Amino acid sequence: MDSTTAQVLDSFTDNLVSTRSTEDDDNHSIDDDEFLDLLEEDDSGVLGALREQRMQELHSQMKEARRFYDSGHGVLTEVNSEKEVMEITTSTKCTVVHFFHPSFKRCQIMTERLKTLTAKHMETRFISVNVDNATFLIVRLKIKVLPCVMAFIDGKEVLRLVGFEKLGNSDDFDPAVLEFQLQNCGMLFPIQSIL
Repeated sequence: MDSTTAQVLDSFTDNLVSTRSTEDDDNHSIDDDEFLDLLEEDDSGVLGALREQRMQELHSQMKEARRFYDSGHGVLTEVNSEKEVMEITTSTKCTVVHFFHPSFKRCQIMTERLKTLTAKHMETRFISVNVDNATFLIVRLKIKVLPCVMAFIDGKEVLRLVGFEKLGNSDDFDPAVLEFQLQNCGMLFPIQSIL
């Protein structure tokens, strides 16, 4: 913070302290307006520099979101082969894999809950695979109950949700419970924190 901004802020806080005994809502808005007017008169360019820095950060975040979207993030993608599952989980930082069978009602419920999270968490790649197309992985990963949702960070398993056991054991569980489970293992986080 430059000296001009510091002086304006000091003046504002001194004014707040001195008027504490005669507080009313109108007084606050006048003080706030005066403070903002003083900041607008900033000759040192501090506000302009801060605004420019924030615009660059926002541009960077938008560019990162576009990169994620272009690489398949933001949607629940059904993959058709075990090779694809392996490639995605090993080449993507954060991947959620839903092993499902199309005729199982609970698998359909899980698919819908996962879809609610995909656009909200662009940093994580969400994929699903029909167990009929992944017999080797089913045996290798010892998947015996469906739906099974597995979370991988850099190709390493960090979470396994079997059925709805950790989600309230109910067909009408809130997607926020699933989101909480995925956040707890480090899978979901705001996009800004990965830039």
